[in-house]
Amino acid sequence: MSKLLLLWLLTGGGISTAVMMHIWRPDPPPGIFTLYIRVLLAGIIGGVLGGYAVHGSWALSDPMPGTVAAAAGGLILSGFAAAGARGRSSGH
Repeated sequence: MSKLLLLWLLTGGGISTAVMMHIWRPDPPPGIFTLYIRVLLAGIIGGVLGGYAVHGSWALSDPMPGTVAAAAGGLILSGFAAAGARGRSSGH
């Protein structure tokens, strides 16, 4: 279980920060370091939650559904974290 947990942590956090950095690449928002940390933590939490939810209900021996769910959970949660933080910090 610890290897799967590490896989979900890396998948959720890594994919979510990579996508957000790609979106912010042309014009990074102010306070990029705190926003990066917030997105990374939300991606890790979403990855663990998504992987655990799918692993516990569908596939007990195959790690692939849990990995896909970890990526999706990380992207969804980090997207909410980024949108909420950007709405507060931009002042528009």
